[in-house]
Amino acid sequence: MASAFTDDGRPSPLVGALGAITLICLVAALVLVFQRRDDPAPLTAAAGGTGRIVFASDRGGDLDIYAVNPDGSGLVQLTDERGDDQTPSLSPDGTKIAFESRRNGNFDIYVMNADGTNQVQLTDSPADDVFPRWVPDGGRITFASARNGNFDIFVMHADGENQQRVTREASTDTAPDFSPDGTKIAYGSLREANDDIFVMNIDGTNQTRLTEDPAADQLPVFSPDGTKIAFQRARPDGNAFDVWVMNADGSDERQVTRTEASAVAPTWSPDGTKLAFHTSRRGGIRILVVNLDGTGLAQITGGSGYNSYVPDWRDPAVRPPAPATTVAPTTTTTTRPPVRRR
Repeated sequence: MASAFTDDGRPSPLVGALGAITLICLVAALVLVFQRRDDPAPLTAAAGGTGRIVFASDRGGDLDIYAVNPDGSGLVQLTDERGDDQTPSLSPDGTKIAFESRRNGNFDIYVMNADGTNQVQLTDSPADDVFPRWVPDGGRITFASARNGNFDIFVMHADGENQQRVTREASTDTAPDFSPDGTKIAYGSLREANDDIFVMNIDGTNQTRLTEDPAADQLPVFSPDGTKIAFQRARPDGNAFDVWVMNADGSDERQVTRTEASAVAPTWSPDGTKLAFHTSRRGGIRILVVNLDGTGLAQITGGSGYNSYVPDWRDPAVRPPAPATTVAPTTTTTTRPPVRRR
C-alpha cells in the first residue's frame, strides 16, 4: 500500500491528490506517518508501569498484532494471518482485543481473545471499516467506516450486531474514542478544510469542535479520568507530528513531545501519568513512553529491520468511572455478517 508520507516526512502526491490528509489516520497509511531519520533524544532505561501494551508490527513480514509489558519484557505475537492486522484495542477487562484486518481484501473489524485465540470477524462491508475502540462498559465497539461514501463514526455491539451510524457529515470523520464515563465520543474530522478534534454525545448530537489550529489535529484519546484528551498535531511545516494534551473541553493545549521525528498515535498509561506513542528511532519505528511534562522518554520496543506502530495501553485492574446511563443511537442499523473464525 502506498505511503501517505515520503521518506523525508513530506505529504506524498497520493495525499495531495485525495485532498484529505486525514486518510493517514484511517488505513494502513496511518502506520507510516513519521520521518525516516533517527531521533537523538536521550532515553531512560525502561518505562515501567502496569498492564499490557498492544501494537502492530511488521517484524514477521505483514503487520500483525503483538503484546508487551510496559518495561519491554514479555513480547508475544498474537496474530499471524496473511494481510495486515493493525490498530489493536484492548477491552476494558483485558480479555479481548479488537483490531482491523485486511486478510479478506479490504479492512474489517475483528475481535479475539487477549492471547490471540478465537479470532472472529465482526464487520463485512465492501468499504473499509477501521480504528475500533471499546466502549468503557465493554459491551460495544466504536469504529470508522467508509461504507456510505466517506468515513463516518459507527457504534456496534461487541459481537458485531446492531451496527449504527452516528455521524452523517459530508466530510471525513474518523479515529473515535469513548470518554471513560461512556457519554461522549472524541474523533477527528476534516471539516472546514482542516483536520480538527471534535467531541459529541454517543447518539451523534451536540457535535462540538475542540481545536482550531491551522495544523492538522488527529487521533484523540481520552485520559483514564476523562479530564484530558491527548492527540497528535502537525508541525507548522507540515512535515511531522507531535503529541499534545488538552483539557476535555479543548482548553489549555500543551505540547508533550519534542522529538526530532514525528510522534504519532498517543495512548495513555492506565494511571494517566504517561503517554505511549510511536516514532522513528535507530533505523526503525519504535514504541516510546514519555511523562506528561515531556521528561522520562523511554523506549519499549526495539530491534532492527522491523517497525512497531499504534500502541494501546490498558490495565484491567485500573478501571475508569462506571459508565453513565445513556440512550443508544437511533440511526441506520446494519446486521453483522456470518461469523468467521480463525
